[in-house]
Amino acid sequence: MRLASFTSLHPYRSSIGFLLIVVAVVVSVGMINRLFLMGTLVQVALGDLILAAIGVVLLTRLDWWEKAGFTTGLRLVHVPIIVLPLAFALLSLGTGIQVTAPTAILAFAALTLIVGFAEETFFRGLILTTLLPTGAVRAVVLSSVLFAAPHLLNILGGLWDPAFTVVDSIAAFGLGVTFAAIRLRTGSIWPGIGIHAFFDFTSLLALGGITVTTQSPQSLVTSVCIGIVFVVYGLILLRSGPKGANGGAITP
Repeated sequence: MRLASFTSLHPYRSSIGFLLIVVAVVVSVGMINRLFLMGTLVQVALGDLILAAIGVVLLTRLDWWEKAGFTTGLRLVHVPIIVLPLAFALLSLGTGIQVTAPTAILAFAALTLIVGFAEETFFRGLILTTLLPTGAVRAVVLSSVLFAAPHLLNILGGLWDPAFTVVDSIAAFGLGVTFAAIRLRTGSIWPGIGIHAFFDFTSLLALGGITVTTQSPQSLVTSVCIGIVFVVYGLILLRSGPKGANGGAITP
């Protein structure tokens, strides 16, 4: 059975299959890092470069470049709906910037662009598109759950504080809802890639690296609240939007 036919007939199994590719790459690259001690930043960059390459191959095999929103740019009329996510991304800098060296800033910018492209390609490109025939709201929610799940892997290796990892997964679910809603409202995946990269970039500047130590209770509560805000915002975008990803009405 051809890949396009399989995804059409089995959207749930196909979306899980795409998620398993993500998990397999992340775990495999993590094991390689343990053997060769590449460093955390190199590990993340390598993993997402591999995911980006796999995503490009899958999109080409499925002939989904247009369907997944890669051939449509951001129109001026849609700019207002991305202002709120960009503003929230700046909140990370409220505690200050830990990285000021130009080379480090450029490295973080390159890394976050790779991460934004790879993750949006899989979750808002492949997985969301696969699930859309089941209904827009259901596709948005399920793709966001699948987006949040791999964030729990950051507990492995002690990179992230366990409490923060759980809270970040909740925030990731909320962001996933908003990114998916923006993808459907604009018909383009590029705004999501840009916002995703900007969120990661500001976080890296504020933290100074990938590792996250124990966070204050106030910080954890704030992250949960941000996740809730983005769930609500994404659902509002879905309900109020006149057009869907392919120019049709967005339906539940």
